[in-house]
Amino acid sequence: MFFQILNKFTSNGKQPEINHGLALATLFIQLANADNDYSSEEHELIIKILVNRYNVERSEAEKIIDEAKVLERDMSDTMQITREIKSIIPYEERSGLVRDLWQIIMADNQRSNEENNFMRLVIKLLGITDKLSAQIRREVIDPSLTNNKPDETRGA
Repeated sequence: MFFQILNKFTSNGKQPEINHGLALATLFIQLANADNDYSSEEHELIIKILVNRYNVERSEAEKIIDEAKVLERDMSDTMQITREIKSIIPYEERSGLVRDLWQIIMADNQRSNEENNFMRLVIKLLGITDKLSAQIRREVIDPSLTNNKPDETRGA
């Protein structure tokens, strides 16, 4: 079902990177909505992440988010979304995605149980260890720890 919905948005000749952006944005929106409080801080950070990851203008990032909101509303199968993301992001680069996810959680300076539970599910589905996720979370909360991170979290 996810792929049918995704094809509806991607059959209009957009660049493949935007397809990836739509899959990621859908996951980001799911995470931001996990606590039923999609804050303006989370929204702005999602825009920033999409602009930086895909080198698109803010207006294009907003369009991706609008499309992702439709996908997120029409489906709730995180497993299908993460399966798609795993097919487009190599394991070595997934720590960067986990960092983005933790940054979205911490964007409003609050971490809810719902967000924590969603993250546990997502990192498991992405094949990331709890230990690595916890390390990345600590680095997001305290950026001074970033200099001491192991090689597997660099550059992604």
